[in-house]
Amino acid sequence: MVRLKVIFIFLFILCTSFISNGQNFKAQVSAGLNVSQVDGDSYGGYNQPGLLLGFSILKEHSNKLNYGFEMLLSQKGSHKKITEDNPQTFKLRYNYICLPLYVDFKELGENMKRVHIRLAISNNFNFTSKVDYGFGWQENSIKRWELSGYLGVGYQINEKIGFMLRSENSLLSVGVPAPNTFYKVNRTGLYNRLISFVISANLL
Repeated sequence: MVRLKVIFIFLFILCTSFISNGQNFKAQVSAGLNVSQVDGDSYGGYNQPGLLLGFSILKEHSNKLNYGFEMLLSQKGSHKKITEDNPQTFKLRYNYICLPLYVDFKELGENMKRVHIRLAISNNFNFTSKVDYGFGWQENSIKRWELSGYLGVGYQINEKIGFMLRSENSLLSVGVPAPNTFYKVNRTGLYNRLISFVISANLL
């Protein structure tokens, strides 16, 4: 946690410096909802909700291109639906600090001037990880670092407010399936997969 605080302070100072000294830089705050699952467990479906909160700094490089970075709190995990046929409880809860670097592609067509496409790659740092098998929450061991990527489609509602739909996936495994609890699909290991609905507001 101390290391994460140092990273946050450093990036905050860096952001402030960019905004005060640079041109064509903008700051945004973001808030949204994640719906997530974990590939590699035995339960499918985007059943686990979570928060996505943070801010970003972007530079308007040209009429067609922006680039920037974000600092986000992102809640991920997995949640098995309980049914009469299968009443077993299973929940995974992961909290991450995420630091994506992104590129926005704008003005995609004459009728799409408010739409942009975002490609991002993100270093993510897990600071809490827990699991519940029906006997209360327990600490769960996964990798503290995650590399993920996301694709976003954004729509600028007005000069201040925008909306974005994102699809994010782990690029590397975040953990090893537990015996008799998880199974392996397509790739070896556990992988976060989530969809995010995000509202952003320009500050400058």
